Amino acid sequence: MKKLLVLIFFLGLLTPFRAYGQAGGTLAGVLSKQGLAGAKLERRYGNHLFVPVSINNRHGALMIDTGSPNTLIDRNSTNTFGLTMEKTDSSVGGLFGRSWERYGTSKVKSIAMGNCMLTNVPVAIADLSGMNPERSAAATGSHIADSKAMAHLNGVLGTREMVKFGMIIDCSRQMLYINPNGPSSAVSQSLANFLVTRGFSRIPMRLNANDHFDVEGALNSHETKFIVDTGSANTLVDTQVAVKSGTGVTALAGYGAGGAGGLVEGVNRTAVKELAIGNFKLANAAVVVAHVSGEVLLSKSKTESNAGVLGQDYLSTNFAVIDTAGKALYLRHPDSR
Repeated sequence: MKKLLVLIFFLGLLTPFRAYGQAGGTLAGVLSKQGLAGAKLERRYGNHLFVPVSINNRHGALMIDTGSPNTLIDRNSTNTFGLTMEKTDSSVGGLFGRSWERYGTSKVKSIAMGNCMLTNVPVAIADLSGMNPERSAAATGSHIADSKAMAHLNGVLGTREMVKFGMIIDCSRQMLYINPNGPSSAVSQSLANFLVTRGFSRIPMRLNANDHFDVEGALNSHETKFIVDTGSANTLVDTQVAVKSGTGVTALAGYGAGGAGGLVEGVNRTAVKELAIGNFKLANAAVVVAHVSGEVLLSKSKTESNAGVLGQDYLSTNFAVIDTAGKALYLRHPDSR
């Protein structure tokens, strides 16, 4: 089994968040005419999108995670879905490195979401219990009316299935569109025409050496790349990369971030004077800073290295639409008309 790097990121405190809607036109109508089916997404406290599903005819929920190459099922949910696990020698890895835990593998007979059914889906098995932490404090700081405080997640939906079924993620309107016929260049072109004429910037994505989607970008005019990660609540930049870009770092005492493999890392924060995602620019962008694994950063490669992850904070507030099959990220500023 190929080594997987699952970029799930949970921050101890949620940055205040506002939800915005798309202005003008109906994306759902355009994609429906192209034969795509829609599945309504929900947002959980912690700023993670998930889709209610039926796995082997049993109710569940999967996080939408473009930071995971494969679909994963929580080891604690295998009995729930009647899965038989085979062991592998591949260690669980994520933003903060690899742990002692080894992945398992299995095959799910069916995953139903919305009006679509995925069959015979190969999945990885790992302990993802960190996605379901007990929360003792009230859900303050979230301005999303339909935020689901305690929705239980059974795993993550990865990019393998997203690309295979031509999925399109609308992060602000909280919709997942699925093409039963698979990837379609015609659908991607229709999507581009619809969004660009409504003020969206199109940023090309590519799959890097770790099978993560990344985009060209810059920190204070220092060119780099960012991994597009809907499984990360916040945008996170590696500490060394932040310092090299001339960005100061402010300590966040007592705050930690959890990632795949149960690894926890202390985090700081900073404000980037200019954060560029392709030709889309954000001024005075607040980001989280932590030491990220060199394996994730691909730091040994000048052509592949990245700065960290672009998370749900800026994806959702900038109306992100992600065309996984067409390898394109669309963003629009909240004040755009």
